[in-house]
This record gives sequence, structure tokens and C-alpha cells, in this order.
Amino acid sequence: MSREKKTSPKKKKIINLYDMYEEKRDYPRVSVNSIAVVHKKDKYDVNLILYDISPDGVQLRCNRKTAYLIHPTGKFITEKTAPEIILKFALPIDGKKKDVIVQSKIFYFTLIDTDVVAFGARFKKFEKFTQRHVDEFIRQSIIPVETKVLDILHTPHTDEDILDKLDDPDVNLGDTLNLLRRKKAIVSYEHDNTRKFIKLESAIASIFERLDKIEKRLDKKD
Repeated sequence: MSREKKTSPKKKKIINLYDMYEEKRDYPRVSVNSIAVVHKKDKYDVNLILYDISPDGVQLRCNRKTAYLIHPTGKFITEKTAPEIILKFALPIDGKKKDVIVQSKIFYFTLIDTDVVAFGARFKKFEKFTQRHVDEFIRQSIIPVETKVLDILHTPHTDEDILDKLDDPDVNLGDTLNLLRRKKAIVSYEHDNTRKFIKLESAIASIFERLDKIEKRLDKKD
């Protein structure tokens, strides 16, 4: 009598909303980790952690109790149900704190730890000229990192190599590399299943060197 093979039930794939939304962000993020005040007219004023910022929005973090105040239904957020808020925070620019006040719309939330909720908020309308502070903070934060990365990439390096040389835990290397690739400042390639990055001008120089070596070998055969 043949025995039927028992098949173990397939594991359900867990969709990580945090990763899904973060991967879709159009701009590089800059770590902030400071306090932001979220204001909802006639309802609440609460403090959250401003975790990171990009030109079009921020990621906020708080505990479950605070998250319930902001989005009490706990349901999936759509364009129609997205809570509208006023965000107030300060950014360090040239040794001074510059205040930013901006009307925003929360477009996602997700639990990332036992009592840590992440909210993604998109900027809608800045008060007065405060958008300048966001742009300047991001510019001052990103350009030095780009310069350091480009200085490293005269020769090919993996992202682990780059992080090790930068020695800065706050650097968002993935965003920086993507931005440099979009600017066509660097190129990436895969060698022995390892992704490596190199400055474009260095890559071109290397290609011509290889072509020159191939030509010399061919000339010797003739």
C-alpha cells in the first residue's frame, strides 16, 4: 500500500507595507530624528519623532497610543480617507534652527515594532517661505555624502565597502547611489553575483584600458 506524501501548507507571503511605500519614494531621504508637532484643528496636538525627510514628505514615528489619535479607525488609508494635518518642526541649517510649518496629508501607516508605528506624510502647502529650509537642509546633507561616495568610487566597490569607508551610520547609501546613477555620475555592474559601483569616468577609462590591452594582444598574434 503506497503512502501518500504529506505536503506542508504553503507559507503566506507577508507584505511589508513599510518597505513597499519606502521603495516608491521619488527622492532621497535624510535622517533627522528630532521632534515634530502634529496638529489637527480642534482635535489634538501631539509630538512625534521626525525620523527622516525628503523634498516631498517625511516619515514620522510614534507609539500605538499616539497613532490611534491620528488615525483612530486603523483602516487602510486611501486618498479619500487620508488624514490632513499641520506639521511643525525645526531643521538645523548653518548652526541655526529653522522652523518649518506645512500642511500635509498622511498617506500610509504601518507597525514596524511592538509599539512603534511609522506614518508617511506628503507635503501639501508650506507656510510662507519655509519650503526653502527643507530644500537647503536636504542639499547640505546630501551633497557632502555624494562627494565622499564619488571620491571612493575611483575603483569598483560594493555597498558594504562604501559604508565601511564612509563610517557614518546615518547615511542612506541606497538613496545616494540611486541619485548618483540617475545623475549618470556612477554606474553599477554585477561580477560573481556581487553588485559593484564605480564612477562613470573611471569606468570609461577602465574600458579603454581593456580595449587597448586587447588590441595589443591581437597585434602580437598577427
